[in-house]
Amino acid sequence: MPPRTRRSPLARAASATAAALLAATGLLTGGGTAHAAAPDTLPNGGTLAPGASLASGDTRLVMRPDGDLALYTTGTDGTEDQRPRWHSGTTGEGNRAELRPDGDLVVTSPDGGTLWRSRTGDGDCAHLPWTKLTVRPGGDMSILATTNSEAPYFVRLWSASYGPQFPCTPSPR
Repeated sequence: MPPRTRRSPLARAASATAAALLAATGLLTGGGTAHAAAPDTLPNGGTLAPGASLASGDTRLVMRPDGDLALYTTGTDGTEDQRPRWHSGTTGEGNRAELRPDGDLVVTSPDGGTLWRSRTGDGDCAHLPWTKLTVRPGGDMSILATTNSEAPYFVRLWSASYGPQFPCTPSPR
């Protein structure tokens, strides 16, 4: 067994940062459709085509064929509630939902026009570069981001229940 070498605190911090970066990008760089990642996660750059969905426990997010992105939960009797817990309010056959590389969740029309957006991209939350959309049991849907820290902690940027969260909410002037 080779002798153990002592690494400087700077080398240990660099290793931890690299490991966190690799873990975050390994989880979050898969693009394409929702099934490219976990069934409850839309990775950065992923899309939901009409009819596609994400699900976790009693909660399901679906890009409806009528163009509305909607979040549903299962009732106590085991059937899906007919009224969504949250929805984008968009209409149009062929609309898609996309978590853009800048972290903005956007519902677009077939011609690429923006119909709805979470406002978690561009300059809104650009300081938090790695994002994902998650659906969790109990009706929770959130856009999460990691910071440039040594550990892969996630910060909630937006949720279906509360809208934009700190730090994306504009500061009062």
